This record gives sequence, structure tokens and C-alpha cells, in this order.
Amino acid sequence: MCGNNNVDQANLEYLLRNGMKLGHNSYINSGCLIDTGWPWLISIGDNVIIASDVTILAHDASTNIVGCGTKLGRVTIGNNVFIGTKSVILCNTKIGDNVVVGAGSVVTHDLPAGGVYAGSPAVKICTIDEYRKKNEKLRQERPDFGKIRKWDQWKMATEKEKTDMTQRMKNGVGFV
Repeated sequence: MCGNNNVDQANLEYLLRNGMKLGHNSYINSGCLIDTGWPWLISIGDNVIIASDVTILAHDASTNIVGCGTKLGRVTIGNNVFIGTKSVILCNTKIGDNVVVGAGSVVTHDLPAGGVYAGSPAVKICTIDEYRKKNEKLRQERPDFGKIRKWDQWKMATEKEKTDMTQRMKNGVGFV
């Protein structure tokens, strides 16, 4: 349910006990703020990765300033979704299946399935297939450090491995 650097376990248990839905093989990383006032309005699908410091809100209290009370809205996150660090997902939004939300994005409206979105407000950058093809090509051209260690084992890398990785990535990215 949660990754190694996960959202506080007690907070997650509270959210789930109070109606938030969290699918299989989904991870919520550290520092996330998920609306504890209205957790039953939040649904997160299967195979979702929510990076660190993401905010998910099912309410909008700004409407109090004009005497309208607090606005509420469901937040639905589909299957096979990645939400980048420091993104904000606002109430009354739906993120479709097979979606990437770039770091620092603000989701103010529904994001249809099969796309890569980024910005404030989040806009479509490309399709998920275009994104896959671009990164498959890049992965063939760049260092694959997964051949040395699995992604979750790099914390235990030797100084030589760290130096080698740093040097090989001097002119771009690598993969694990």
C-alpha cells in the first residue's frame, strides 16, 4: 500500500478507516497532504504512484469568503497513474487511467485517460504512447544502471558506483 518513504502510517489508516479508497499496488510517498476532513470523497485506483509532497483536496474553503460555505467535490484518480512531487489535486477532479502528472502541476479540471499533463493549471503535453516511445528511445541511448543494481538497492551503492553513475550522467539522464 505504501512505499518505503510513505505517508504517515497512522494518517493513512485514518484516511482508509474514514472512507478513502486506495487500490492495489499503489504508493503514497512522504510529505503528502490528503484531505482528512473529507476522505470518503477520495478514490485512488490500482498501480498509482503519488510522489512526495503531493496535496489532494476534496474541499475548497475559498467560497466561505463570499458567504457560500465550503465547496466539496470528489477526487478520483484512475489506474496506472503517476503524480509528480509537489503537485496539487483540487476538489471535483478526475484523473483518468494511464496518466502522468508532471511535478509541481495543479490539477483544476478533469484529465482524460492516456495523457501526460503538466503546469498550473495542468495541460496536456503529449499522449502516454508518445511519452513511452520517447523514453524507450532515450533508454536505448543512455546508461542503464538497472543492470548494475535494482532501483531500490542504489541506497547501498559503493562510492565507486556512485562516482561512475555521476560521471556517466554528466551529459544527460540514465535509467534504473
